Amino acid sequence: MLVLLTVGLAVGVANAAPPVNALATQISSTSETQLAAFFERHCVECHSGSEAEAGIRIDDLTASSPTPTDLPAWSRVVDAIEHGEMPPPDSPRPDSAESSAAVQQIIDQLARFSSEKPRSLRRLNRREYENTIHDLLGIDVPLMDLLPEDQSVQGFDNVADGLSISSVLLERYLQAADVAFDAVIRRIKPLPAETRHVQLMQVRENIESVKKKKGGTIEVENSFVKFTPGWPPARLDAVHPIEDGVYRCRVAVWPHDPGDRTLSVAIYTGSLFGPETRKFIGIFDVTGTPQTPRVIEFTTAMDEGHSIHIVPRIWPEHVTWRDKHESRPGVGIAWAETHGPLDQSFPSEAQKQLFGNLDSITMVPEQSIYMRHRKGVQRHVVESSQPADDAERIIRNLVPRAFRRRVDESEIEPFVRLTLDRLQSGRTFEQAVRAGVTAVLCSPQFLLVNRDPQVDSYTIASRMSYFLWSTMPDERLLELAASDKLRDPKIRMAEAERMMRDPKIERFVENFTGQWLDLRDIDFTTPDGKLYPEYDPLLIEAMLGETRHFFAHILREDLSVANFIDSDFTFLNERIAKHYGIPGIRGNETFQRVELPAASVRGGVLTHASVLKVTANGTTTSPVLRGNWVLTNLLGRTVPPPPPGVAAVEPDIRGATTIREQLSKHVSIGSCASCHKRIDPAGFALEHFDPIGGERTWYRSLGEGEKIPEKRISYRKGPTVETASQFADGRSFDDFQQFRECLLQDKTSITRAITSKLCVYALGRRITLSDRRAIDSIVNQASPRGHGLRSLIQGIVASDLFLQP
Repeated sequence: MLVLLTVGLAVGVANAAPPVNALATQISSTSETQLAAFFERHCVECHSGSEAEAGIRIDDLTASSPTPTDLPAWSRVVDAIEHGEMPPPDSPRPDSAESSAAVQQIIDQLARFSSEKPRSLRRLNRREYENTIHDLLGIDVPLMDLLPEDQSVQGFDNVADGLSISSVLLERYLQAADVAFDAVIRRIKPLPAETRHVQLMQVRENIESVKKKKGGTIEVENSFVKFTPGWPPARLDAVHPIEDGVYRCRVAVWPHDPGDRTLSVAIYTGSLFGPETRKFIGIFDVTGTPQTPRVIEFTTAMDEGHSIHIVPRIWPEHVTWRDKHESRPGVGIAWAETHGPLDQSFPSEAQKQLFGNLDSITMVPEQSIYMRHRKGVQRHVVESSQPADDAERIIRNLVPRAFRRRVDESEIEPFVRLTLDRLQSGRTFEQAVRAGVTAVLCSPQFLLVNRDPQVDSYTIASRMSYFLWSTMPDERLLELAASDKLRDPKIRMAEAERMMRDPKIERFVENFTGQWLDLRDIDFTTPDGKLYPEYDPLLIEAMLGETRHFFAHILREDLSVANFIDSDFTFLNERIAKHYGIPGIRGNETFQRVELPAASVRGGVLTHASVLKVTANGTTTSPVLRGNWVLTNLLGRTVPPPPPGVAAVEPDIRGATTIREQLSKHVSIGSCASCHKRIDPAGFALEHFDPIGGERTWYRSLGEGEKIPEKRISYRKGPTVETASQFADGRSFDDFQQFRECLLQDKTSITRAITSKLCVYALGRRITLSDRRAIDSIVNQASPRGHGLRSLIQGIVASDLFLQP
């Protein structure tokens, strides 16, 4: 009566050859007998003969050896045995030793099929491509949006199976490479750096906004006061850069009638109008007075005509002119300025790096161009007095750095020949070099990671750098690769430690959490404003900040990964602390570690508003969505897709029925019930939290329910939330805290699941059951250090798994 065979295998392999037959030719006679006896005692009654339940037969163990398509099926069998879901609680059950022995026999046999493991051959994903181009050429120009979205496999967009190459994609790479080459060359000789300053209430558009009361803007003590993040913006035209470059920017702000709240601003740079993506600079607290405002200072690259965008972040935002109980809070902006361009190098530093800072390379005026604020401006091109020699030198110097390894003449020669052919056909020196450089940046040697069938030290260097930095190896890694020292696991561990101390580790924090915890989907849905009026942009930014700071702290301090399930601390700013009902936190600009009270339900990523937001559909919660997320992302358990033709359960925001009542009808369908026994318990426990991470004991309703006396609350008090449920193995719980305690009873499985996620991201390939022994070895080696996140990463880098093709 192997319940999970019905659950998982019926959906995925019901029409295939019985997957349990796949091991017979490889299992030793002793193991074969033991497994046959195990299945005979616990499974054959329901899974044998022509009438086998769900079409799964396990009464014949004489079929051929497993194929890659069999591995997911065997993973479900192991999953069922390990988690006590086979047989069901009301049937005779094997003891833990018998179950462990059966699991180990399956794993040991599958581990022999290393030839069936997927290879790690893959291309750079679009984030890695942009980072690599930036580091290779020394530029900072957006490239990622020029490339299509990468497909996610096993939760990550750097897995080989999801990174195919097509003719359309290659055209996009050519476009991106061309943009990157242009960014290397500074066409216009920069003006000397100057300061451009503006008093906001001396700008005609701002005066008009105040005069006509656009957006409720007012003038207070010669400052422009904004109350909302919407239109119109504060106009700062006088400080717009008149040419591209790096600028030091300063903005003077102060709080107007803040009450007991901290006012903040979000600052962006970019075009004033149009759909162009603007660069987020950060969240800053607004302090000071009209006489001594706070001066916010930052340095960033800006294009000609770009603007500074100052967006108030005020919460609560519901205070309006109609309210009499308190004054309306706003942000006073006194003045702003830019100073630059700070990068005065001409040619640019990036151009010197690529072309070489030689007497033979010169910048030559090509034509006069129109600029609004400058006269007599000439556009320059790159020329050479010895074009053939310089062009060949440039390509020869670029190729080894771009390919991230030592290269021989046969690899360099085609790119040199292409470049020289362009010269001989009458192209200019710059055009010829452009052709060679873009060809290098679109070549398989540049685009592919783990390209060679044998894993050498250069491949190891790239694996380490793309794992922890999402970019090409630095000089230190390449030097170690050249001397073949990266085959030593101790050196790899030491290098991983160095890399985790480097600021570039922030890329790992953002990219890994963005995919493992689905933080990239934070804006995918927007809650109904009537049901959740407290949801605002400041809360979104606080949600992401909490989880990223939490993850970075666990990594930095090498804390146990069990903290992802439960912790006695988190990282909060004022906005999210108020959302959680935790007092005493002031300021939204920085996050601080906060020790949680013993009775607090918070702690661990399952209670983070960011995770609770991305696991809801925006307006409502579904135990199915959240339960599936917990099983897949935190517990590492595969959940099969629903049978075709079964409609999804949509929560009722009218308050007429609870989600539990609807699911009770849904799971009465035989093909649904078995899966929901595993999925729903976690989902019911998480019903304690609403779609934006707030605690609740009742659902909000837009229809039926008790009226709420507070002003301007449009929702009603709907049905009571029920969180009690039972695991498929028979354990029960009443609330979320008890559910979390149940999860922590098996820390080894949780550590193994998180380690597997790290391995998928590190290796860029699927992780299957045949990798189980290697994963367990990494987990066991990290045990003396409490299964710290940092230790697990070092273990992955030092493992033999990291060296496999």
